Amino acid sequence: MDVLRRFQTLQQSDPSLNLYGLVDGFQYEQHTGERFVHRPGINRALFAHTEDAPLGHAGPWLIDMSAAADQIAPLAKLERALPAVSWLMTLIDLEGLSQLLRLKLNLQLPDGRKALLRFYDPRVLANLFRILHTEQRTEFFRLLDEWHFLDNGRRVRTGRTHA
Repeated sequence: MDVLRRFQTLQQSDPSLNLYGLVDGFQYEQHTGERFVHRPGINRALFAHTEDAPLGHAGPWLIDMSAAADQIAPLAKLERALPAVSWLMTLIDLEGLSQLLRLKLNLQLPDGRKALLRFYDPRVLANLFRILHTEQRTEFFRLLDEWHFLDNGRRVRTGRTHA
C-alpha cells in the first residue's frame, strides 16, 4: 500500500512518527457486518464524550496502526470499496489526536446553528480541501505531518508540509 510505504520512509527520519486510520464507523459496519468496539490504547471513537456519544459506533474512529497492524490490510481494502478511510501521520499520540480531531467535528453556521463537519468522510474532506483558502487549509491540517485520502480513486496528500 502506498500510504504504508510513505509512512515507513518518513519514519526512518523520525521513528516517533505515528500512523493512524480515521474510519467512518457506519461504513465500516456496512462493509464488515461488525461494529468497532473501544480498545484502550488501540482506538478511540471521536463521538465519545460528546453529545453524539450514543451514535459513537457509527461515527468516526481513530485507530493507532502500530497497535493494530493487523487492521492495515482490511482498512486498505475498505478504503478502495467505500468512502470510509483516511490515513494520518503525526507525532501526536492517540489520545491527544483524538481530542484535537474531536474539536473539529462541530462548527457554528453564520446563523448560529451548530453543524457536524464530516471531515472523516473522504468525499467531504476532498471538498473541504478544495473550498478552504490557503490560511484556512493551513490551520485545519497544521497539526498533522500528512493526511492521505482517496478522491475519485486518486491519492491526495496534505498536511503541515503540503497545506
